[in-house]
Amino acid sequence: MTIGDRLIFKASGLTLNSSTDHITAGVSNAATGRTEAIDISTISNGLLVVHAPNAPTGTSPSLAVFFEVADEFGNWILTSNATAISGAALTSSGYTYGQISNGYSLGNRGRIRWTVGGTGSPSFTGIGFSLYGRP
Repeated sequence: MTIGDRLIFKASGLTLNSSTDHITAGVSNAATGRTEAIDISTISNGLLVVHAPNAPTGTSPSLAVFFEVADEFGNWILTSNATAISGAALTSSGYTYGQISNGYSLGNRGRIRWTVGGTGSPSFTGIGFSLYGRP
């Protein structure tokens, strides 16, 4: 990170599976202490980092992570790569990252969304998200 970058969102120890698919509320943002959509009103672009410290469960598990912004009607619009923030899904422990601007104008509210694939109740545990923004 460089001077001017700010931590906008941070959460860790999360379990991601197919029963949930996004963070807007209910997950505490360690950077602000709030549980609501991510306030991105003060940034023009950012970097989303996903840390997966543990081996996933299930057969052929995959985790694709996306970043979306809300329009004025409450619709969520994809601003990251269409296949995942890095262009590829995680299939084991490790990390991935991706830019969230791609030439789009960011709105005031954002969320992290994911899809979990595989069979045998795939799950990723201990997941951490860090979103850094630049004015």
